Amino acid sequence: MKRLKGATRMFDDVFGAATLCTENFRGGVRDSFGASMIADTLDPILQEIDSLRYVNEEFQREMRNIDRVLEEARRIQFKDGGRT
Repeated sequence: MKRLKGATRMFDDVFGAATLCTENFRGGVRDSFGASMIADTLDPILQEIDSLRYVNEEFQREMRNIDRVLEEARRIQFKDGGRT
């Protein structure tokens, strides 16, 4: 699970960096072209990164559930003397 936690941190880091860059850019926008860049490019990128973070969280949750079920199956198998 350590690798999965690293993925979470990676998505969080990327989202934070992209948010910072977007906000810095947003602060300097003075025309419709800059506003268009934000609305048409930067904000959708932030939304996509946030969606990837959510998918990653769901994936990790499912992996934990699978690990729990497998561990329970191993315990049952061991309790039954290792018979298959």
